[in-house]
Amino acid sequence: MTGLGSMRDAELLSTEVLVDKPKRFVREQLRMPDGVEIDWYYADTAESVMVVPVTAAGTVILVQQYRHNLKTDTLELPAGISTVGESMAAAAQRELVEETGHALSAGVNLQPLGRLYALPSETNKWINFFLAYPVVSTGTAEWDTEIERYFDMSTVEVPFDEAIASIGTRITGVETASALMMARPHIR
Repeated sequence: MTGLGSMRDAELLSTEVLVDKPKRFVREQLRMPDGVEIDWYYADTAESVMVVPVTAAGTVILVQQYRHNLKTDTLELPAGISTVGESMAAAAQRELVEETGHALSAGVNLQPLGRLYALPSETNKWINFFLAYPVVSTGTAEWDTEIERYFDMSTVEVPFDEAIASIGTRITGVETASALMMARPHIR
């Protein structure tokens, strides 16, 4: 601590929504305890979910998609945001079916793995992680009609241990890597 005070004690002077949709970006004007005024920008995001879907045979269902901001294809776990009034578990089950065409086997419940934040200097995003084990195919993935139809999405089945070994090479997303590592102790 330098004696200048902390952002924790800053006075919020104003909040401006710079872009509301499809992603919400905010600028907050803050007065620091020492009187200095700064602008703080971040993506204001809804709480989200990510699901680790694993079959009885021990394969994980991943989503391959083109990410324009990265200019590359990524290998990720199914994820998304909850709708108004939807529980995180219900959102996770919906995203699982929409993005992979898989659902939990009869009589099996999602297993919560934890809640982590992502990119804390750029967003207020919290992610709720769930294990869906075992999953069964219900048909083909549906994708949403808003933007996912442009992502060139497909599903890929990979042995769970191979997915773990692919972290840092084929799997390069921090959220997907975290979810796989959180699920690892629960996979037989």
